[in-house]
Amino acid sequence: MASAAAHIRLAAQGRPVYSFGSRRQHPAIAAMIERAAWIGGVDGASNTCAPEGIPLAGTMPHAFVMCYPRQEEAWCAFDRCAGPEVPRIMLADTFYDEKVEAVRAAASGATAVRLDTPRSRRGNMRAIVEEVRWELDVHGYPDVKIFLSGGLSREDVAAYRDIADAFGVGGAIANAPVIDFAMDIVEMEGRPYAKRGKRSGAKQVYEMPDGRRVTLPLQAPAPEGGTALLARCIERGAVVARPNMDDARERVLSRLSGLAREG
Repeated sequence: MASAAAHIRLAAQGRPVYSFGSRRQHPAIAAMIERAAWIGGVDGASNTCAPEGIPLAGTMPHAFVMCYPRQEEAWCAFDRCAGPEVPRIMLADTFYDEKVEAVRAAASGATAVRLDTPRSRRGNMRAIVEEVRWELDVHGYPDVKIFLSGGLSREDVAAYRDIADAFGVGGAIANAPVIDFAMDIVEMEGRPYAKRGKRSGAKQVYEMPDGRRVTLPLQAPAPEGGTALLARCIERGAVVARPNMDDARERVLSRLSGLAREG
């Protein structure tokens, strides 16, 4: 999930990305999902179960808008009751065409409109977003931003980053395919020892200046220019170092910055 979030963050090229997907998974792992998404570089999470320190961000759901006879009444109620620190992002695709609701939301005080258009109605999504941007501009709302959500993939984020101002990404992060790995015995009492198909002995992984990863026996000399990546966290069952969530996030972001320059 952290890797998926990092790839999406890179694809957004500076546009804010928010984690919207933990509701799709079991509540017992909601905090872990948001922690992973935060480490991967998202700008905030929509689940209030997110670990302390992760900014909370979200917008109104369709169910809220549908509780009122007219969209304007829902938007005005939100504006009345939400604190001044809450951005006025109005959902603008509940009943009518996106451009119609977007202009009406802007007239009701929206600072941004969220398009969560379902796939069954989406058609050419880029054309829809471009039309919404055009109508907001010609009706005198050039400062009203566009927030996209609704089943977005990394490819979608890359495709719309030039016309959308922010993204809410759900399943592409929370449902990310697992990275397969195994934890195997490779050493017994200091003696290299492993089952067939596995390389025995403790190891170190080095990142080279050109981005390659080199795995060597722990006792082998470090390759010139290589940076050791593995650190010991547990020694004989005792925790000797506890990785910090925000340190991990900063490490990811620093690496993404390098990838963005290379791209």
